[in-house]
Amino acid sequence: MSAKKRPALRVDLSKCTGCRACSLACAISHEQQIDLTRTRIRVEKQMPLEKVPVFKPVFCRMCRNARCIAVCPSGALYEDEETGLVVFDAGLCTGCGECVEACPFDAIWLDEERGLAVKCDLCGGDPTCVRYCSPGALSFG
Repeated sequence: MSAKKRPALRVDLSKCTGCRACSLACAISHEQQIDLTRTRIRVEKQMPLEKVPVFKPVFCRMCRNARCIAVCPSGALYEDEETGLVVFDAGLCTGCGECVEACPFDAIWLDEERGLAVKCDLCGGDPTCVRYCSPGALSFG
């Protein structure tokens, strides 16, 4: 793996309003339709003790030594040698769900209709979600 610093998607939870514009933009970009079951970024609503909702975008964090890669029996998940990012090859995915169970951040899910895993791909280095996050909660770099 390259020693250079990997780009990362970042979130400022204090700015996230839960509008889900990121999820909508992602779904339209990847699926050409509004289908939040296939978006690569989801927004969870959490209710802490203070009873004020906190919204948390959930997306692949491109972990080093990623558990999802270790458990994928088909090789559909692998680390790109040049960038160090976790890459998903849908053509190799069997839909077994091992990666979903292994992800400590719940950032991979199954598209039950297609029988394939779904995860963030950083839109080739220009994440659509960041461009459409009007509160400015998401950044990339």
